[in-house]
Amino acid sequence: MPALNKHLSYLNQLYFHRKGWHQIMKNELILAKADRTRNALSMSADEFRTRLNRDCFVLWSLPQFNASELTDTPVLPTDAEYVEIKNSDLHGALLSAHFEAGLWPVVYLGENDGHLIRHVCPMMKAEEKISSQGGKFYFYPHVDNPDLRITGEASVPTMGDCPETLTLLCLRKQVNVKTSLLKLDSVIERLPEKTKYILSQPVSSINRPASFEEKFSVEGVPVLVKDNNTWYSRFDWHNTSGMNTEAEDALKIMRECTLDHSLWFDAPLNPGDAITFLNQRTMHTRNAFQPRFDGTDRWLLRVFGLMNRPLDSQLLQSKTCLHHLRTI
Repeated sequence: MPALNKHLSYLNQLYFHRKGWHQIMKNELILAKADRTRNALSMSADEFRTRLNRDCFVLWSLPQFNASELTDTPVLPTDAEYVEIKNSDLHGALLSAHFEAGLWPVVYLGENDGHLIRHVCPMMKAEEKISSQGGKFYFYPHVDNPDLRITGEASVPTMGDCPETLTLLCLRKQVNVKTSLLKLDSVIERLPEKTKYILSQPVSSINRPASFEEKFSVEGVPVLVKDNNTWYSRFDWHNTSGMNTEAEDALKIMRECTLDHSLWFDAPLNPGDAITFLNQRTMHTRNAFQPRFDGTDRWLLRVFGLMNRPLDSQLLQSKTCLHHLRTI
């Protein structure tokens, strides 16, 4: 496991310069736990990558999951620090599984307060947002962080790339609340050639998702990119708009196509189950529900991943964290 060993060496250098746990940097506790955890991935790395590349997703389970050790479902973003400490073994195991699979977990500047693991559960202060921490609104098909560079586009040396993978680990299930996937290729097959051509042109505008602290948009980008005969997407039902009438008409066709439920796959997630999927080769969605905010709401953990370690120039502070990516 070269990636895991390399990461352990980095942590050893950083870790022993600390005087006590009260000085540990954000994510350092769970990264340290990750480096001490073994066999967190319930299959071989080869099988994991084969299934991920073949099917665009892979279902797996986390052996270290123990429902009796969980805290209440958090209801405020400020709960994240406490939950991360109390559930640090679980958080560390989730990151360890990524390293075992050869994936590099990342977090983006301006989102999730720098925490590698995001709590996908309804938060009181996000009730009116269409985001992973909302609930009352339908979260239609989308790619996460679509304003960033996607596969097939020229890399930006000073900015992190769009996540290549997204993992959701179920901690608490809620009846009739579903996360669904639809494969990009299934959508592409239904799009007219002219529509695919227009969506491949740099005539769209993308708003940064509501999960980020500050609003931002990028203009003059394609929604679809074909690279080595494979399609990739930055489509986001809520945050993508055409910069002219032709582009908006093409987006309307794609929006309608993505709402065809016959293309959807409901991820069968029970507590302890996880799904990792290719973020730019699929879209994901979640139906609306009414949160209770009583500590028992549906609760998933989310981790973004890259296939390779990012460049130092793409990291916010490469000397102290190898996972926090620039977005500006």
